[in-house]
Amino acid sequence: MSLKTLKVLIETAPVYKMSLGKDARYRAEALRAGTLVFQSERALYDAVISGSPDSIAKAGATVKAELYPNANAPDRAWGVWVRTIETFRALPEQALILHWEANEDRLQWGVVGSSPFHKARDERNEFGQDGYIFHRPLRDGWHTQSVNDVPISNIHPSARSLAINMATLNFVQTDADYFRALILDQDTSAWTDRPTWRSLARAKGWHPKRQPEIRALRRAKAVTPEVVEAASQVFDEVKLLAEIVRMAKTAVHTAAYANGQTEIRTVKAKDIGFSRAELEEEIAFLLNQQGRRCALTGFAFRQGETNPHLKLSLDRKDSSLGYVPDNLQIVTRAANFYKSASNAADWQLKEEALYRMAIAINQRRKAQAE
Repeated sequence: MSLKTLKVLIETAPVYKMSLGKDARYRAEALRAGTLVFQSERALYDAVISGSPDSIAKAGATVKAELYPNANAPDRAWGVWVRTIETFRALPEQALILHWEANEDRLQWGVVGSSPFHKARDERNEFGQDGYIFHRPLRDGWHTQSVNDVPISNIHPSARSLAINMATLNFVQTDADYFRALILDQDTSAWTDRPTWRSLARAKGWHPKRQPEIRALRRAKAVTPEVVEAASQVFDEVKLLAEIVRMAKTAVHTAAYANGQTEIRTVKAKDIGFSRAELEEEIAFLLNQQGRRCALTGFAFRQGETNPHLKLSLDRKDSSLGYVPDNLQIVTRAANFYKSASNAADWQLKEEALYRMAIAINQRRKAQAE
């Protein structure tokens, strides 16, 4: 998923909040596995699966009476648990999940992946519950930073109750856009300037992070600090900036003079789906995501490479599409040239040819050295 696609998803996806158990009992397991970890009493879960209202009511009452006799909850609290099970089972792909821990004042978030949930194990926990433990994979695991790598903490006091979840998993119905703004590093004054929010902030002695300064610093250069960091092990800052700017400039130029035209034309969204700054940021994101290696050959990019055919090149995965989100990768110039307008099957043949030629070249060099 490209950085721009991720931002659009965060702006539009339904938002849910997740509790990982009392005192975050399953937190370490969830973070390690990069999943949602969901626990449910066995009898109640089985009853929900059966779909029988009578069985659900009986199982719910039993859970409440036998497992939580002293719980400060109404007799029909099991209805909330039933809805939680139903929510978990119906959780849509690409939903945005929040988990906030008061002890650490840290917001964790993730995007639900395409893989379905699965039962990890049966478990009798310390409360004597015979239950199931389920996992639902997240795309790229849990995150504790914004899309711009800014740690998400110092949640406004008025938002803390919105992030705390007492029912394990449910839909965020109030001010979900506040959390979207935190993840996207956007201005949150629409919420923090509310009289009730300002009043509670004064009462709690809360002060916001200096987000305007953070944003100004990040935009002080055409390429933001995390862009520089993305490939700092390959290039020094000056050379990295030059490489990224060069590739972005080449892409814009290619889109403007597409199809062999000699006169510049208006670049349309289907040709290039980024602003210049977004494209530079996307290139750095790809470099980091690819481990600073060519996406086609695995060749490790190195600073000071003198062979021009091994320098970085921005490639469109599908040559029939433009420079648009999810259609870009960083490759060597040689791989880009050799791949040309190949489809997947043709590239596999070319890749096999390259491999066999590389072996032959290596054998020839050994023979010449002897």
